[in-house]
Amino acid sequence: MQYVFVDDSPLQYDGYTNLRRAIGGAEKAVGGLASALAERGHEVKVINRTTYAHMADGAYYTPFGDSWAPKAADVIIAMRKPSLLGHLRQAKHRLLWVTGAPEYLTAEVNTPLWESFNPGLIFLSDLQHSAYKGKLPRMVMNPGVRAPYWEPPLVHESDPHEEALNPELYAARMAVAAAMPQGPPGPYAIVTSHPLHGLSWLLDLWTTRIHTAMPTARLSIFSASLSKAQRGEGIADDLAPVFAQVQAAASANVAIADPISDDGMAAVFRTARVHLYPGHAQDYVCWTLGESQAAGLPAVARALGGTVERIANGQTGYVVPDADAFANVALQILGDDGVYTSLNEEACRPTRRRTWTMAADELDSFVASLKPSA
Repeated sequence: MQYVFVDDSPLQYDGYTNLRRAIGGAEKAVGGLASALAERGHEVKVINRTTYAHMADGAYYTPFGDSWAPKAADVIIAMRKPSLLGHLRQAKHRLLWVTGAPEYLTAEVNTPLWESFNPGLIFLSDLQHSAYKGKLPRMVMNPGVRAPYWEPPLVHESDPHEEALNPELYAARMAVAAAMPQGPPGPYAIVTSHPLHGLSWLLDLWTTRIHTAMPTARLSIFSASLSKAQRGEGIADDLAPVFAQVQAAASANVAIADPISDDGMAAVFRTARVHLYPGHAQDYVCWTLGESQAAGLPAVARALGGTVERIANGQTGYVVPDADAFANVALQILGDDGVYTSLNEEACRPTRRRTWTMAADELDSFVASLKPSA
């Protein structure tokens, strides 16, 4: 079967980009699902803003308008925008992958597209699904997590044969081994949320409740926009107040960090003690929370958006009702090795792994259940 993804996001990416630099969750999802479908024997192509046609991790990526871009497909998957459903003239099945709030799906402007194509919908959480009030066929395909997060780097004991055959690889593996924490990490917390998704609330809590109770605790905020501002590259007006708040919190061991590749972020998650996730009503998928959980990092989150679907409450982290509970549980995880270890071991259980291969299997079943689109 031939699957064709169509994504007009301005980002240039393919199935390997996440291993070189940070990219958005939706773009990573395209790469992960495309690769998993290719592994299942499908022919998979992606039309996006890539600069040239090429193969990457089993899928063929082509730019819009390229002469090698596909003209037909068994299944076209349009990313986010209903208008992309008609990008290919011929397709047996047309699917819209919804990555955000689903309210726009019932807007009148989209009615002609639904009547023309009768597409299926792919949701990424039960919360999205329940918020949709239309009648189109749909599925919930919980996002997979790629291997760097649930598969720690392979580190072998000292091997003179390997050292002689590939000294650079050997040195890299030994460096990873030396950097791996011995026992539970120290009191180090991270935040990956968008700066407008509760970061100001969390900073207030950190400076007044958490840091005052545990002065050695550190907090890193992984944010591309705040990192740019810190380098003097400017900042949007709506982000300026929270950036000033972050700067003022430096004395409370608060620092800004650049998001990095999947390998790098997986290493960060394994050397941190807790993922603090304020949550937001419109954050339906919680991409980075799913990744940190896969890497074994306990989390504390408010019950907003999709957090309740990413955290096994009381087992791999805690979803809490208010600021007091958030601060108390965060301090417990930061300070109690037994609590951290229990949550970490449960999150790392192989039975909790959610791969894109599992998602691809579910997608194939959904496609098989659909009537042909127009």
